[in-house]
Amino acid sequence: MGSVPMMVKGIEANPWTIGIVRLLIATVCVAVFLKDSRRVFQHRAEFKPLFLIGLAFALHWATYFISIKMADASIAAIGTATYGIFAAMLGSVMLGQVPNRIQVFAILISLVGAVLVVGEYSIGSEMTVGFIFALVSAILYAFVPILHQKHVHIPVNVRTLAQYLFALPVFVIALPWSNWDLKPIDWGGMLYLGIVNTVIAHTLWIRSSSVLPAYMSGILFYLYVPISMILCHQFLGEEMGWMRITGAAMIVVASVLGMRSQLAKRPGKQAAADG
Repeated sequence: MGSVPMMVKGIEANPWTIGIVRLLIATVCVAVFLKDSRRVFQHRAEFKPLFLIGLAFALHWATYFISIKMADASIAAIGTATYGIFAAMLGSVMLGQVPNRIQVFAILISLVGAVLVVGEYSIGSEMTVGFIFALVSAILYAFVPILHQKHVHIPVNVRTLAQYLFALPVFVIALPWSNWDLKPIDWGGMLYLGIVNTVIAHTLWIRSSSVLPAYMSGILFYLYVPISMILCHQFLGEEMGWMRITGAAMIVVASVLGMRSQLAKRPGKQAAADG
């Protein structure tokens, strides 16, 4: 998933074209391997939450792709990485998952790191507007794992298919603004995004974020940032000054702290359960 910003920025396809292709590939692939795909439409009580998962995901993708195209790809990735802050807040309110002091500290370190990476920007510039789109994308994305966890009784494969299937109409509505006069390298990039980054990587992310606490999935998500920065610097020539490097380092440290804290909590809980 760390290669997404680089690929989206590097190809000529616009956000709507990228979304349509990625979601078509993902929907078809998941539907083929899902035996009970009809369940997405069979249970009326499940339809609303499944639809909301897809809608939140579609709006997240749309704002994220716009952010990448407007700003540096790495800046867009960093702005979206504030998802962890919003996920922790929403998890606390909607799921009662209160992070401990170490995890709160880790989230704050990550936030400071993200600010350092952004550096200086001018109000009204494409970089600033792109970063704002990334923040909106982060808020929308924070709802996705919360919705998955609130409806974990629905099989994960059904929720995965619904996420892609119900996100697709949002991009289809924007079909008049899509562009299809593309080079073979652009089509190759979209195939990579659809198969590797969506069918494989994002489907695995859905499974992990469905069982991990919201603040934990938020901390893990920050690993996405340094990977994106390195790839964007190497292949797109984007700037990587000391502030961005320092911020990325802080984000990695916060991720490690969060994971160690989560692992440290498990033995105690298990011992209590065994006792």
